[in-house]
Amino acid sequence: MKSDIKHKHSGHVIIIDGHAFKANDHGQWDLTDIWRSLKLPKTKGPGKWAELKEAKRLAESRKVELSHGSGTLATKQAALRYAGWVSPVFEDMVYDAFEAILEAPEVALLVAGKMRELGNDHSAAIVERATENQDRNAILRSINRSRPKRQLSQENRAILRLYNAAKRHEKVNRNSL
Repeated sequence: MKSDIKHKHSGHVIIIDGHAFKANDHGQWDLTDIWRSLKLPKTKGPGKWAELKEAKRLAESRKVELSHGSGTLATKQAALRYAGWVSPVFEDMVYDAFEAILEAPEVALLVAGKMRELGNDHSAAIVERATENQDRNAILRSINRSRPKRQLSQENRAILRLYNAAKRHEKVNRNSL
C-alpha cells in the first residue's frame, strides 16, 4: 500500500532575491534550481558542496538527496547549511526567506501574491487559507488567556463569525478587481 503523506513544509514557497522556490511533497527545496536561478558562482554549486563531509553527513541522515546531475534536494536545515557554505550574506537571505514563510504568517500573504504573479493560483490559495487558520488560532489563543473559561465559547463563536465575515468580504473585494 502506497502512503500519500506529505511533509509539513510540502508546497511552501520561499522568496530569495525576488525568485520564488517551492518545496516538493517531501518538504525539500531544489538547491540546484536555487543556484542556477540566482546565478551563484560555479564554484558554489551544490555538486561542489556535496563533496564536503557535512553534506555527506546530511545525506546519510536523509536531509539532503545528492543526485549528481539532476538536482540536489534539501530540507530546510540542509538548505541553510548549503547557504552558509556559499556565503554569510546568502545564508542570511535564505534564513530570512524561511522565517518569512515558515515562521511569520503575516508575510505569507505577500508570498501568496508573488505566487499568483507567477501563475500558481492554487498554491497561493493554500497559503492564504493556512494564514487565515493561523490568524484565527492566534485570536483564539489570546482570548483564552484573558477570559474566564465559561465565557469562552460564546465569545469565541462571536469573534469567529466576525472574523470569517471580514475574510469573506475581503475575498469578494479581491475577486471583483
